[in-house]
Amino acid sequence: MWLSNRHGLLGIFFAFGIGVTPLAAAVQAEGQPAEKPAAQNTCLVCHSHLGGQLASPTGPFPTDVHAEKGLTCASCHGGDPTSMDIRVAMNPARGFRGRPSRQEIPAFCGRCHSNADYMHRFNPTAKTDQVAQYNTSVHGKRLREGDRRVAVCINCHSVHDIKMVNDPTSPVYPTNVPDTCGKCHSDREYMQGYNLPNLSQVEDYQNSVHYRALTVEGNLAAPTCQSCHGSHGATPPGVTSVADVCGTCHAHNRDLFEKSPHRDAFASLGAPGCVQCHSNHAIQPAGEHMLVGPGSICLTCHAPDDNGGQRAQEMAASIQKLDSTIQQTRDTLEQAERAGVDMSLAMSELTNAHSRLVMARTTVHSLDSTKVAAETTGGLRIASEIAEEGKQKLAELRRFREGLALSTVFILGVVLTLYFYIRQNGYLRKEPGGETDE
Repeated sequence: MWLSNRHGLLGIFFAFGIGVTPLAAAVQAEGQPAEKPAAQNTCLVCHSHLGGQLASPTGPFPTDVHAEKGLTCASCHGGDPTSMDIRVAMNPARGFRGRPSRQEIPAFCGRCHSNADYMHRFNPTAKTDQVAQYNTSVHGKRLREGDRRVAVCINCHSVHDIKMVNDPTSPVYPTNVPDTCGKCHSDREYMQGYNLPNLSQVEDYQNSVHYRALTVEGNLAAPTCQSCHGSHGATPPGVTSVADVCGTCHAHNRDLFEKSPHRDAFASLGAPGCVQCHSNHAIQPAGEHMLVGPGSICLTCHAPDDNGGQRAQEMAASIQKLDSTIQQTRDTLEQAERAGVDMSLAMSELTNAHSRLVMARTTVHSLDSTKVAAETTGGLRIASEIAEEGKQKLAELRRFREGLALSTVFILGVVLTLYFYIRQNGYLRKEPGGETDE
């Protein structure tokens, strides 16, 4: 009979968390879901017949991580899932909570996710500070101020089809994070009024070296939005914190920058350290082109003949020389390998010279051309020694081949000489009648 009141139930019985799982759990009036499974799940019976938006949760929920852990509709929304009487099933006295408002969602999810004792039953390493972090974020602060448009848990994690972060179909899987954040932050109409003039962050990021590392190279540790801005405690990096944010991965670069003349100069100008030279979202591969040439970053502030400009030229020349030498050495080794000489050990040793090249490029952040030269000098010594070894191997091979060729010619000459000698003088001819002509 209560099914006939379908239209009257729409406002009350909206299924924010109603789903289906064979392990329906009884719910305590307060606190976390109980472990004891219920006899039946009337939430499913009702909502599967309501159709439309009210029935939609019954489809994806069986694959939701909560369903996989044995939780049910009532685990989140409360009530009595064993009763077919709507007045019992949705009775607040039975713990029914219904659909939370957007302002209530963080606390709603936090009932379980902020309880370490409860969460560690499922995963001993599960973090339980997500809600506390969210409350410190721009999203959380604005939500408490009454802004209903900011992101809450369900905007990033979905609702009834929530997956573990290591599931490639999860919205928060590393390769999906840019699109998840971009649902809001790339929507110019939606973001109106938030004083964010640049809404091309996702597009810029997708053209960056970080995105290529993530998607092309398959490096899931490559930075995504949350790596720099945080996930639950989402906060835009400020001018003074940019170096620390970038330094979580590029620690040596940060340390060199902190001891360089740029640190105080940038601070006095209110300029963000790393971003000033490398940009923020559209980060491109670094190289000597940033020091000298048409695309020089240094020349945006320095003249070619001032102290900074001269240092840039010195560092670029030193690095380019080592880079060129390494490439020439590699060409020599590859030539020897194509000729049949095993140069695998030399190739392996050449990586030490390349490591010096990487360190030289990193040392640029110190702005000390002497330190950069020290790295390149060590690399040049290694590369030169390996190049000489490759040349010696090629010379030995060349001498061997020349000797082999001469020996072959000599042997062929001897054979031909014997052949013609025997042909002319060294065989017996038979005369008619069987006599041998001596």
